[in-house]
Amino acid sequence: MLAWAAVHLKKEPDATLAGYLPLVEAHSRDPRNFVRKAVNWALRQIGKRSAELHGPALALAEKLAASDDKTARWVGKDAVKELTSEAVRARLHKPRNR
Repeated sequence: MLAWAAVHLKKEPDATLAGYLPLVEAHSRDPRNFVRKAVNWALRQIGKRSAELHGPALALAEKLAASDDKTARWVGKDAVKELTSEAVRARLHKPRNR
């Protein structure tokens, strides 16, 4: 649901989604396959939503990538890979026409 909210709730303020990052971190160590994938998906979508959310999401992804926990490390490394890609960075930092 968090990933869906990050993509579809366009009018939701970034602060609301930033508030979900501790929840993502708390569940990043759950080894169940669907939970692991959902946490990863949520982290990536929150980080791609806006330039303001990109930094905190990337910082959390890097923290998880350095974790001793195998599941958290997978979540973090996969999110770092996507959030540092040129395509994501270019989209987030291009000027918007409003």
